[in-house]
Amino acid sequence: MPKEDINADMQKDSITQALDQVAAEGRNFLDGDATAREKLIASARTLVSVAETPVESLLWNIWALPTRSVAARIAVDLKLFETAVSNNGSPKTNQELAAATGASPTLVKRVTRTCASMKMLDEEGPGRYSPNSLTRLLAQPEYASGIIFCFDAGQPSYAQLPAYLRGTNFQNPENSTDGPFQHGQKYTGHAFGWLMEHPEVFQAFHGYVHALRIHRPSWTDMYPVKKRLVDGLKAEGDASALVDIGGGVGQILQDFYATFPEYGGRLVLQELEEVIGAATAMGVGQSKRIELQMHDFFTPQPIKGARAYFMRSVLHDWPDSQCRKILGHLKDAMEPGYSRILISDCVLADEHAAWQHISLDFFMLALASSQERSEREWRQLIESCGLKVAGIYNEGEGNEGLIEVVLE
Repeated sequence: MPKEDINADMQKDSITQALDQVAAEGRNFLDGDATAREKLIASARTLVSVAETPVESLLWNIWALPTRSVAARIAVDLKLFETAVSNNGSPKTNQELAAATGASPTLVKRVTRTCASMKMLDEEGPGRYSPNSLTRLLAQPEYASGIIFCFDAGQPSYAQLPAYLRGTNFQNPENSTDGPFQHGQKYTGHAFGWLMEHPEVFQAFHGYVHALRIHRPSWTDMYPVKKRLVDGLKAEGDASALVDIGGGVGQILQDFYATFPEYGGRLVLQELEEVIGAATAMGVGQSKRIELQMHDFFTPQPIKGARAYFMRSVLHDWPDSQCRKILGHLKDAMEPGYSRILISDCVLADEHAAWQHISLDFFMLALASSQERSEREWRQLIESCGLKVAGIYNEGEGNEGLIEVVLE
């Protein structure tokens, strides 16, 4: 049998298997299986991968995906998504979509048809577009912020990453102030410093992080808060505190207080001066329930023997050597048998890791010379600081986990 016929038969077998899997997951979803939707998406992606030829897969990766990113970023600047949903989402021409910013209708045509090919808009006819569910999401500033932050902060690093790695003889980046980000942005200092100097991107970062959090399980959904934090809580002083370290503008503590009003201890937000200023401007500390405290987590922890030191998406920003400094300061402040460190971060599977975790790992490589970590890597890091992992909690594939750390 000719080689081409053998390959065709093998592809048909693979497609048949993939179709069967899609059908099975589809039936499970329609029957009410709560876990089947994500499995259906994964099986549908497998179907596409086996149905495509290798050349089609290649062109999708080198043509379509980069085009999608840049078209989405330009669309945000052109206010295409906001304009598309206006007037109850009535179909609009390229001329109508261009009017919002005075852009060239010819340019808008090239952007809109790209967005439509990538399902960010629906095409109703030649040069006429209407919004779909993704359009409506991207018309909201907090979700468009994700496009702004990831493109403006990440794409220059991605573009220069191959050249940077060639220059290091392909060593793993581990210097957070001299890595791919600095090479791509032509910047001296940490990526957070660059963010502070670019207020639009800094604001987009906080909006994007907050918006994503709404759609993912909260750490309190998976961690036994009452048993581990409320029960046995010392009533006063530092020992009563739940300290959110590097907690942005305080959303985590606000949500915690709303969910667990019975927690009678102190709620302390620790951040750098600029972020505390932003939180103050938002009125976060006005109720006096949440305390605002300026603190650099590379310096000794001022609150001793707290009930819990919480960090969400903090340690994934830093290489292991700097994580050990952060954890070391917390270890020095902890009360054995009472205090705990709660780390809300991704926990990668050792094999077949979720695409969300893998993508974020590469983003952190480019942005901060840091990484997402597997369970094995988390345990190695934590135990190297003389601390112990008391438990790892997860809910749903691709979400953040919760790692409980104690000092015994």
